[in-house]
Amino acid sequence: MILVFGGTTEGKQVIKLLDGLQIPYFYSTKTEIKVTLGSTGIYRFGAFSNAVLAQFIKEHQIEYCIHASHPFATVLHETVAEEFEKQHLSVLRLEREYPKRSTSNGVHYVANYSEAILLLETSFSKKTLLGLTGVQTIEKLEHYWETNPSYFRILDRKSSIDIAVKSNYPLAQLILGYANTTVEEEVTLYIDKKIGVILTKESGNSGSLQVKIDAAKELNLPIIIIKKPDLPRYFKSVKCIEELESLLKTNTLCP
Repeated sequence: MILVFGGTTEGKQVIKLLDGLQIPYFYSTKTEIKVTLGSTGIYRFGAFSNAVLAQFIKEHQIEYCIHASHPFATVLHETVAEEFEKQHLSVLRLEREYPKRSTSNGVHYVANYSEAILLLETSFSKKTLLGLTGVQTIEKLEHYWETNPSYFRILDRKSSIDIAVKSNYPLAQLILGYANTTVEEEVTLYIDKKIGVILTKESGNSGSLQVKIDAAKELNLPIIIIKKPDLPRYFKSVKCIEELESLLKTNTLCP
């Protein structure tokens, strides 16, 4: 049995592949989502602690993991690496494509949220912020949005809205929905909300990162990008779904 971590575009690709190959698998996400699996797939949701993951691997006789979760799911990365390495089981990390880092003056790459907040407060104070870093980061940025105009784009689902409410973020300043897939749509949003600075993650092409950068450049707006974290060395990187298919068919899955 395979354990798949998804909730992403890459996760959907894995579902399609495993269904086509008729390989049994569990598909796991942190929060409950609507997902359609084939006859060989079983859905489960909820965060894994190390102990719970170890028990799950043992109970369901997991043979290896296909890790296709968000690149910023750092706690999950560490948990998966630790528990699968302990049991000498492979972790195949299906990577997404990332645009080349921009060297334009208005594009600012930072290592973490602390650097992002410092840059916002020292260089872009009083500018209207558009946060594209996900609902979980609203709390991290509380000091900025309490004293500066802001908007956050989050997924239009109850669990995400509940997190925003718990953080006491104004509901009227939420933009509900997925990332825009065209520069024109993104530019329209920035103009409509009178955005002065954008904060996003280095989430790759799946997260429409290049669209956000190009839209910011078109309007000469500063954009702050939090760099993607490094993945555990134990993971075996897989560059595309075709490479994953080849590994599955040839069963070359050694750690």
